[in-house]
Amino acid sequence: MGRHVKNRQLEPGSTTVEIPQVSTANRPSGQDGQIIFNTTTSTYQGYIGSQWYNISSAAGEKTLTVDKFQGDGSTTVFGNGSGNTLDGSTAASLSVTPTDATDMAIFIGGVYQVPGTHYTYSGGAITFGSAPPANNGSDSGHIIAIVHNLHKLGE
Repeated sequence: MGRHVKNRQLEPGSTTVEIPQVSTANRPSGQDGQIIFNTTTSTYQGYIGSQWYNISSAAGEKTLTVDKFQGDGSTTVFGNGSGNTLDGSTAASLSVTPTDATDMAIFIGGVYQVPGTHYTYSGGAITFGSAPPANNGSDSGHIIAIVHNLHKLGE
């Protein structure tokens, strides 16, 4: 049997904490920092400010998707058929349509690119402030890796 969060200190050796389970209709009015398991939506929720927010889903793991493109030293736009894929074609398209730049993490040659600083996203295309370099010829360096579905991690 788990321990209730009511007691803010857990005893040494405790292995679980029991989060209160309530339906949407029976949620308390809420205070900042409260956590519940919503039995109606099967989600963990936290109260912040003036409402309950989903912390995560009990439905299991989320799927991340990765697109890989190749810079050529002159192209700045990737997606919607612009930019190079790894096989050298010039029909790069995103496999996922992000809502905005914060739904993805972009790396060029393993280096994280900051949204709004290094690139912008609009209408299915990513535009870099400067063209990603071409393949360096020895280790396929400078690959553009786009990790999608980051917004789903908090559902």
